[in-house]
Amino acid sequence: MMIKTYVVNTIAEAYPMIFQDLGTNAFILNTKPVRTGFFRKKRVEVVAAVDLSAPKPLVQEEVKPLVESKWECQPKQTSVEVHADQPSQPDVLKELSEVKALLHSLLKDDSVADSIPKPLEKWVLHLRDQEVDEEVIRYIVKKVQMKQINLGSLSDLQIEQLLMTIIKQLFEEGIAKDSVSSACFITLLGPTGVGKTTTIAKLAAARVFQQRQKVGLLTTDTFRIAAVDQLKTYASILHVPLEVVADASELKGAMERLKGCHTVFMDSAGRNYLEEEYIEEINQYLRYDVPQENYLVLSMTTRWRDMRRIVDQMKAVPIDKLILTKMDETSCYGVALNMVYHYPYPLAYVSLGQGVPQDIMKADPIFMAKKILGADENESGSSTSIKTII
Repeated sequence: MMIKTYVVNTIAEAYPMIFQDLGTNAFILNTKPVRTGFFRKKRVEVVAAVDLSAPKPLVQEEVKPLVESKWECQPKQTSVEVHADQPSQPDVLKELSEVKALLHSLLKDDSVADSIPKPLEKWVLHLRDQEVDEEVIRYIVKKVQMKQINLGSLSDLQIEQLLMTIIKQLFEEGIAKDSVSSACFITLLGPTGVGKTTTIAKLAAARVFQQRQKVGLLTTDTFRIAAVDQLKTYASILHVPLEVVADASELKGAMERLKGCHTVFMDSAGRNYLEEEYIEEINQYLRYDVPQENYLVLSMTTRWRDMRRIVDQMKAVPIDKLILTKMDETSCYGVALNMVYHYPYPLAYVSLGQGVPQDIMKADPIFMAKKILGADENESGSSTSIKTII
């Protein structure tokens, strides 16, 4: 493994240097804002690496940045509030997303994409039926063609296994390496109706029963009828304290009352995040001075076009990881693949039902790939055992 560090003005500026020094198999390990020089100019430190033992590709392959942004829970951690004199985390994530889109478009060969090999035609139709984005389908087809295999000589099962390998790799690059957060303050964000409250109950129950932690619950959802009562019911079952805050000014007092807890889960109000005023409203709750991590919760029953609009609108919010819910309520799983392909938010969990705490699991590449391809999830290699969820 060779590792090199670059200090540049923008992340995009680092890519030509990374490709020149480390080759096209290089990947980004970490990025962070820094200040250099006498005038403390704002710049970005990019750490890139390449596996020297990996075989060189026959043709140029896509370099897909791996991003897992989080605030680690350390003693005397500084505030997570965004200051005007340094680049914010959303800015860096937005820039990474834009660079990824640029790389995808540069590497996309339309002549290859337009000529789908006959053995892949039924699989392309299947991926479209799963509502996989057309750009993602083109990427998968191109990856198959880059292997320079005579597809006509392969059985249907062998082609399925080849596609499984490619889709699994996409999920491996987009799934959180450590889904269990070490942050002291975890907030769940997302539109109304995606299941944030139930998901908080599942995550809190895992901390209480499996990790023997003292957990606190906090809700800002005073808009939805019976929302507070629902969380009160879960708090009573788990024997954990609950605080209700009507606006951001009450957050400090609530956190003081929960200061004996290892972890506090905050349930944010589900709003229409296509309206910009709600974005600033939620940001007011995310500036509390503790190590914090924010999960974006989205429903897999949402159409990809609408999901993309929501995520694009929320780029001003510091999102660390992703949770996909209602997987049991749909037969189309393509939005999960679309999300890990297009956005830098690592997928941490998928929710499989309303049961608390059992119907949630760590995102698993093989399980997700098999869902999309319609393979038997009960075969060996698939982590469908809910007993080992989180």
